[in-house]
Amino acid sequence: MKKIIIVGNGMVGYKFCEKFVSKERRKEFKITVFGEEPRPAYDRVHLSEFFENQDAKALEMASSEWYEENGIDLIVDERVSDIHRVSKTITTAKDREFTYDYLVLATGSSAFVPPIKGVEKEGVFVYRTIEDLEGMLAYASKIKAQKPNAKAAVLGGGLLGLEAGKAVMDMGLEPHIVEFASKLMPRQLDSRSSQVLQLKLESIGLNIHLSKATNQILGNGAITGMEFGEDDALDVDMLVISAGIRPRDELGKTSGLEMGARGGIVVDNKMRTSDENIFAIGEVALYNQMIYGLVAPGYEMATIAVNQILGEESTMADNI
Repeated sequence: MKKIIIVGNGMVGYKFCEKFVSKERRKEFKITVFGEEPRPAYDRVHLSEFFENQDAKALEMASSEWYEENGIDLIVDERVSDIHRVSKTITTAKDREFTYDYLVLATGSSAFVPPIKGVEKEGVFVYRTIEDLEGMLAYASKIKAQKPNAKAAVLGGGLLGLEAGKAVMDMGLEPHIVEFASKLMPRQLDSRSSQVLQLKLESIGLNIHLSKATNQILGNGAITGMEFGEDDALDVDMLVISAGIRPRDELGKTSGLEMGARGGIVVDNKMRTSDENIFAIGEVALYNQMIYGLVAPGYEMATIAVNQILGEESTMADNI
């Protein structure tokens, strides 16, 4: 029986599993999935809904039982630390070794944290995982108990940043969006659309600060404000960073796979890396010089990788 190891149990890693178990030949393969987080795959697109009910289960894409019923070994809370391509083995941070015939890298991305002075202070969070959100909720409760009119800023005026702004508002904090560009959602919207959006958001209580470059995070130990320039600062008690993503491609680098100049593991239109036994899918994969930070292309990549392993012919379209 051939062994497939999937590194990463996010939405795209889960989709690979779902597609694979629907195939006739699935019984010829043994699948093991590694997730770094302490729970099975969940819907990161709807992460902000966690603030409404604080029910992580409601976001789950499939239960632990689903993996078991489908003969998949799901190993959570364990990071894969090394790939040994010659012996076709992987090692985990718990110093365990596993062999593979095919390896699928679905490690996704991590939040990009700009190199701002003071960014390590208490009260500064990224908006990426359920654990991040739990930390934010706990910190919000603490600061509200000390200061009922506490303020929180979100660094980044993209889609996820605006979601984070709504989340901050739902936590009962005065919300502020801080964006480096001169308009909100600068990649997606033209100036007029962005202005319409800004007016709408301001009408529901979001404070928008545009054309702001953060020089440093103020505070002694814990955040008390953000400084943008001389005599230009914003007092805040908490900061959520939503300034973009970076592919989690370190396994590709350390194992000598072909990498993009600015990150990402290079794949062809069959989702193969420079090693024919290793595939990369989702936000870690660099296809046509692009990292696709959306779920739909990631699902397409998962489908193609499944088909390739099973010997079925399918390739990625060039115009996704």
